[in-house]
Amino acid sequence: MPFRRLRGALFLGILVFALGAAVAPRTGNALADVFTVSDIDVDATAETAAAAREAAHAEGHVLAMQKLLARLLPREELAAMRDLLLPEIVQFVRDFEVKDERTSDVRYLARLTFRFKADAVRNLLRTGGLLFAETQSKPVLVLAVFGPAGEAVLWEDANPWARAWALRRPGEWLVPLQVPLGDLGDVASIDTNQALSGDRARLAALAKRYGTEDVLVTQALVSGDAEAGFATLQVGSSRIGTQQLQTMLASYEQEPGETLAELLIRAANGVDADLQEAWKQRNLLRPGSQRRIVVSAPITGLADWLEVKRRLGGVAAVQKSEVTLMSRKRTEVDLTYVGDEQQLILALAQRDLSLTLNPVSGWQVRLSDAPNATSEPATIPPPEIISPSLPASE
Repeated sequence: MPFRRLRGALFLGILVFALGAAVAPRTGNALADVFTVSDIDVDATAETAAAAREAAHAEGHVLAMQKLLARLLPREELAAMRDLLLPEIVQFVRDFEVKDERTSDVRYLARLTFRFKADAVRNLLRTGGLLFAETQSKPVLVLAVFGPAGEAVLWEDANPWARAWALRRPGEWLVPLQVPLGDLGDVASIDTNQALSGDRARLAALAKRYGTEDVLVTQALVSGDAEAGFATLQVGSSRIGTQQLQTMLASYEQEPGETLAELLIRAANGVDADLQEAWKQRNLLRPGSQRRIVVSAPITGLADWLEVKRRLGGVAAVQKSEVTLMSRKRTEVDLTYVGDEQQLILALAQRDLSLTLNPVSGWQVRLSDAPNATSEPATIPPPEIISPSLPASE
């Protein structure tokens, strides 16, 4: 018995030491990837190579800040954001990295990556009265269907809609999109009719192949004469899986001199933008909406808690966590977060943490792969996301 008491005390002592790092407020480092903007291509010409380099780096700062703001702000807020001058932007940059640098006597080309100061950017937006989102979604698999029902194609080579998604340059947004390979395994997973009917079992099997949970089924229909430049593209898209969207509808008119392939790529970028907008609208961090909640974390050992702690540190909505009770089997944590319970549930789910409400014991947070973990609370299911009516992207 004395040995058992000593072993229990030793476990709690180690646990107390490990929990010390968990009670501090969340810092911007936990979400450094959200505030990192990469692949900024710059190309400048000046009287000297040094002047061209300086001009290119200045342009890179402006472009990177624009891309970051477009990532965080929904459309209405982005339109209200004031223009920032270069001296202001420099203050928000932690550092930047240069790749593929090429120079001549008068020209400079490079690809830049910028790392912004997360807390400084947040303060900029909050003091400006702007609503923003920084919760990252798990990747979404894109399933592109071309043509009307009965004639639609999915995996066939003659699917220009799928080709457009494969050729487009994806953006670094809050909802990463992934395009399937279209190999024999994909063909065996789901066919065109099953995709259009939203066969959840088939879609889930395909998503599992790529390590995603949700699938964006997007169908494109072309009318008019594309060769003559008078085509209209109708697109309907639905996100199916853990996050359910009503179908998003958009229409795109062929522009002068635009090929059908270019029209399809523009439409794919528009669908992407609409999906990002819907996600941001659901995950807006509203000023003054800070709340507190006590959650218990069932654990089987120190490793369990350290993993819960690590994942909590990557949740944008969680501002602070304080341990209020600990034992060998569970820990109670006082969470300070921004938003409501549904936003917190959604944000935690993106980090494979399941937050559920038990009628007896209250709120519980578990690792999603832990026994008895569920992806949605049984008593308070998340509301359906209603996709806003959004204009087609230019």
